[in-house]
Amino acid sequence: MPIKPSHHCHRWTRLAPLIAALAAAQSAQAQTDDTTPFYIGGSLGAARVSNVYRESSATNNDTVVSVGLLGGIDQKLGRQHLTVDGSLQNNRYSENHDLNNRSYTLRSALNWQTVGNLSGVLSAKSDRSLADFNIGGGVDPIVKKNVEREDEYQALVRLGVATRYTLEGSWTQRRRDFSASEYDRFDFRQNTGSLGIYATPAGNVRLGLAARHTTGKNPRFPIGLAFDPQTLTFVVVSAPNDYTRDDIDFTTRWSTGGHSTLNTRISRSKNQNSLNDRLRDFSGTTGAVGWNWQPTAKLQINLQYARDTGQESVVNTADLNRVYTSWQLGGSYALTSKINLSAKASRNHASRASTAGATVVDALDDFKAYNLSMRWAFTRGINLSCQYDHASRNSSVPQYVYSAGSYGCTTQAIFY
Repeated sequence: MPIKPSHHCHRWTRLAPLIAALAAAQSAQAQTDDTTPFYIGGSLGAARVSNVYRESSATNNDTVVSVGLLGGIDQKLGRQHLTVDGSLQNNRYSENHDLNNRSYTLRSALNWQTVGNLSGVLSAKSDRSLADFNIGGGVDPIVKKNVEREDEYQALVRLGVATRYTLEGSWTQRRRDFSASEYDRFDFRQNTGSLGIYATPAGNVRLGLAARHTTGKNPRFPIGLAFDPQTLTFVVVSAPNDYTRDDIDFTTRWSTGGHSTLNTRISRSKNQNSLNDRLRDFSGTTGAVGWNWQPTAKLQINLQYARDTGQESVVNTADLNRVYTSWQLGGSYALTSKINLSAKASRNHASRASTAGATVVDALDDFKAYNLSMRWAFTRGINLSCQYDHASRNSSVPQYVYSAGSYGCTTQAIFY
């Protein structure tokens, strides 16, 4: 499978999901064992957020209080294994009451296998949260409530489990919607199919060659302005953009001594758009590198780097032909048996130079985010987490430049 930077690192720029994402991440860690196949719990947190609307010159600070319900299932059914994790959050702002919202995260997966060498995974996930107020892509930062929903469904079939050669096929459906009409250009529907063969010439090396085909649609991509005689204003005219993408992926996985794992992907990619008079097609080489290292039982470090189009790097389908370079560095350290420290840093960088006859000027977009967190497991079912986030953006478009931060704590109780 291709390695891509986590889309959740981009969520550090959002507001109320600060606590919601934290609680969801913790619920995913609260998996049950065979004697307790389910859990339920609750969370309570507060966060102080600076520059709420991510504006270049304004400083609108606020305090967000979040109350949540958590639940999950971890059940083995013979050869099958079912997991479900979910969280529902009620987020309330002390000053910007119009931003009050309910967010949720839901993850489910069924790992299945037959008596032979046939196995696979069926998975689904859905998220709802406030969207990034300063998303870029030709849209001015907005100062109103905008709810984003993302859904993804995936099916993976694998032939050959403990064999030297494995054949894998997968299908993935993704979709994203926004409640604000200003973000219509970022709505998309997408289906991806992949078929590949993987070889294990040595116990610690895995090689793969796969073909991917993607079809998608931007239902309302802006193509211009028109004058409305009834309202005497200019309105945005949009049209659907259908796109296809074909990739040939060469992947490697190399494990060294059980303490270090290196994943790589090199792809030849080609993207085509139906609105080719407004969106340039893309053809080139993309790729990614991921490294996980655990030098001691207490310390773990991971690094990811990718070069890809906006469609794959930051899920910004308005930038189908724009190349982003993204990296993420993270680590965790078990200070004691109950206290865990972690840190993350990420960067998404894109530049686009004007060419002869092009209608766009030189464009720069550089996003950086940092995170520090601490988790204290008071008991098996009760823990406290605190974290600090900082995000900044530099752009050739002045209204996209901003700096913002947030800090807060969440306490969680789980009952098995």
